[in-house]
Amino acid sequence: MADETTKVITWRPMGLDDIPRISDWFWNFTDAALFDRTLPVPVSVDALRESWRDSIVQKSQPGAYWFIAEDDATPVGVAGLESVNYIQGDAVLPFFVTDGFRKKGLATAMTVAMLDLAFKRLRLHRVTTYYRSDNAATARVLEKFGFAEEGRFREAWFVDGKRQDTVIAGILEAEWIATRDKVIEDVAGSCNLSFSPTCWKESLG
Repeated sequence: MADETTKVITWRPMGLDDIPRISDWFWNFTDAALFDRTLPVPVSVDALRESWRDSIVQKSQPGAYWFIAEDDATPVGVAGLESVNYIQGDAVLPFFVTDGFRKKGLATAMTVAMLDLAFKRLRLHRVTTYYRSDNAATARVLEKFGFAEEGRFREAWFVDGKRQDTVIAGILEAEWIATRDKVIEDVAGSCNLSFSPTCWKESLG
């Protein structure tokens, strides 16, 4: 239950019309590079929209699901499931939180929502994510969830003239079930995601 000090964040499926609203995030290369090692140079809004099109435009059997978090209609974070494989039962979890909303529980709350989507609604078996080895904040969030480090691509993430390892972390459905209640209890007092009643129905087609 949110109180007067709790920031209420709305959460809904992401659309192509949202791309211009988050494009500024990708112009701060150093910041964006904490989350994505594939950004070569800042790109135009049109190029950014096209790069997201396959992930956002829903198909009969979507290969990706993306959601956007907003504070008073201002985007403050995105999270998704990419490379969804319904046969193997796995997917990749990427997420991004704007600088002013980090360390406030938003990344945790978004990850709760995406893992529930993966395991409760899509009936997947495992979720994988990748992060830069010097990104201690992401490491803490994932450890809290029960993600296990499963390997590293050594010196695979190049930024600011330095090479960092890319850490591979994964969580199984049973591990999420075991930690879910504790994670939600921990985040309840710091961030409250408010879900649209039709959010999941729309995202799942």
